[in-house]
Amino acid sequence: MKTARDRDDAPDRSDRRSLVSRAIGRVSRYSEILRILIRYGFSDLVRKADIDVYRRLRGGSRGARRARRNWSRPERMRRALEELGPTFVKIGQILSHRPDLLPEEWIREFEKLRGEVPPIPEPELLAVVEQELGAPADEVFATFEVQPIASASIAQVHRARLRNDDGSPGARVAVKVQRPGIAPMVNADLAILRDFARLVARRVPALASFRPVEAVRELERALRSEMDFRNEADNLDTFRRNFADDPRINAPAPHRRYSGIRILTMDFIDGVPVSDRAALEEHGVDRRSLARQGADAVLRQIFEHRFFHSDPHGHNILITRDGGIVFLDFGQVGTVLPSQRLFLADLMAAIVRSDAVRAVRAILGWSGYRDPDVGRRLTVDMEHIIERYLSRPFGRLDLAEMVSALFSIIRRYEIDIPANFYLLAKAMATIENIATGLDEDFDFVRASRPFAKRMIRRELSPERLSEQFAGASGDAFRLLRDLPGEARDLVSLLKAGKMRMEFELKDLERLDSTIKRVVTRLSAAVLLAAMIMGSSILVQSGIPPLVFGIPAIGVLGFIFSGFVGVYLLFDLWRHR
Repeated sequence: MKTARDRDDAPDRSDRRSLVSRAIGRVSRYSEILRILIRYGFSDLVRKADIDVYRRLRGGSRGARRARRNWSRPERMRRALEELGPTFVKIGQILSHRPDLLPEEWIREFEKLRGEVPPIPEPELLAVVEQELGAPADEVFATFEVQPIASASIAQVHRARLRNDDGSPGARVAVKVQRPGIAPMVNADLAILRDFARLVARRVPALASFRPVEAVRELERALRSEMDFRNEADNLDTFRRNFADDPRINAPAPHRRYSGIRILTMDFIDGVPVSDRAALEEHGVDRRSLARQGADAVLRQIFEHRFFHSDPHGHNILITRDGGIVFLDFGQVGTVLPSQRLFLADLMAAIVRSDAVRAVRAILGWSGYRDPDVGRRLTVDMEHIIERYLSRPFGRLDLAEMVSALFSIIRRYEIDIPANFYLLAKAMATIENIATGLDEDFDFVRASRPFAKRMIRRELSPERLSEQFAGASGDAFRLLRDLPGEARDLVSLLKAGKMRMEFELKDLERLDSTIKRVVTRLSAAVLLAAMIMGSSILVQSGIPPLVFGIPAIGVLGFIFSGFVGVYLLFDLWRHR
């Protein structure tokens, strides 16, 4: 018979067993990650991070090692991410939008990560639907197809029909269902990534400049936001509201009643992917007009709405039979913050006008750089980029290549610009690639000019300037209001002797060395002058011993003075 104490201790023992189980699972997952990294040829990274377990892990079979020789390092990492599972596939996809963190060849390889995975088993799928909606799928929906129409690393999409009040089949919908058990797996993998990032930051100086801990923190925020489907529903509503005045641009409407954290129900819209050129030809779509409308839609998102789809690739854009454009998959979106509007306006105006000086001024102004030498060198590099890319004939501009070159020099000078601007550049480069695929003569820079000019006029309009002046006036008023009190506190600290001032003098060693060198030269010059004068007096004195009638001591003084003079002149010439 169990006592009350036994019953009270039972939950504690259960919690301890759960903690032990999670700890063992985490260690097991840690070993699995390291084993996969080593098998794909990244033992050097594991070794530099000083993780002792790597000594007990093998690098795979001889056949696997032979196969690795035919793959580049970025390709090996892409294959390793695919084997590591959904968390790492999604992280790789997010990193493919970050040229500030990865070189171009890694970006190109990570763009191949589309996360095609086997579908969720039917019992587990229906269990998620029931848990999120509070009722079985056959009670909530009139029909629900268990075979997915799309399957990715985090979720998969199913066709369904809503149930009308009378029980008859209603509107067609697409139901996005999150993979069961994905959240605990993501949490465990993110915890391991945080640990690994801290190790790399401390022990691998070559990678510390990429700030791995902060990078993992950004990836974690993006991943957690995408896994809460309520955020995607909000993004869909925002996009539809922004384009309410344009019936040609659309997105599926979310059905909140049939959605939750792990499930999103939205309108099902028929259409063909914009990347399917054969189907577009079959539907008689005007590809030139479509290229222009698609580019205008993305440019409106960036310059007017300042809320944009961050990954508008060919499978995320559908073309309806009437020529409408439908954007899908709003798990990841980008925004242009109010404080970034003028920076974007200046930068885009400089690029479309081929003004390298203005572009550099915008970049350095945002990042806070004040080094004139960096500004000069960056301006020269920017002029080379503008000359190389923007001077090409219409239809030959590769915006993705130009953006890659621009971010390459920004990374070289270690200049910080807003992370969301990398998403913006990626979205523009992607839609430019789609538009030129539809119309080879399409000029994306020319299409961008009107939007950039309107944005500049809007940011410099009297209304916006008056808003900024009002804000600055408010700051000035608060400063004047608080100044007497702040001054009184400062005087009180001075009277109490509690105020301490600290100065930091840089390059003291260099200054000390320069002063010592100057003093040494001055001393040598004074000594040289004294020796010459003394030798002259001795020569005139006639004091023996004499050499050819000249005092020997005076001659030796002149010879020694000559050596000292030659050395002093050589030292001055050597140090310029």
